[in-house]
Amino acid sequence: MLFLDIGFGTGTLTTKLYEQGCSIYGQDFSSRMIELSSEKMPNAHLYQGDFSKELVEPLQNFCYDYIVATYSLHHLTDDQKKDFFLELRNHLKENGKIIIGNVAFETRKDLEHCKLKAGDIWDNDEIYFVVEELRKDFPGLSFTKMSGCTGVLILESQLPVCQCR
Repeated sequence: MLFLDIGFGTGTLTTKLYEQGCSIYGQDFSSRMIELSSEKMPNAHLYQGDFSKELVEPLQNFCYDYIVATYSLHHLTDDQKKDFFLELRNHLKENGKIIIGNVAFETRKDLEHCKLKAGDIWDNDEIYFVVEELRKDFPGLSFTKMSGCTGVLILESQLPVCQCR
């Protein structure tokens, strides 16, 4: 299975998949994270790049069974998230999935409630997911709430859209 991890950091998640024999590809902002992850996964294909712009060229050449991102995409604006989801969906194999774990809320009202409760500790530099707003463009998006402020979003590919290897 081919996995793409966006913003893999130290490779905590993908190392488990790597150890199970999965082929790991990834993109991260930080060369230090690539160095740390490469020690754990020497045969992984890890690239440095700003995913707010697009996937780096080598990653654009493949279709993936799963694309994952944990606590990395909150750096993207809502419009960038939409555009990035569209791009990522084009790199999924038939029945592939995009799985996002992050600070996320079902509604804007839920986000505002949490922000009010958090007060001064709320991070205004991060842009958290509001699922009902994303569903306007991705009606099949599923959401599983994990806590008062986190959740897992899953977008499945039903049709073979990927033209890559």
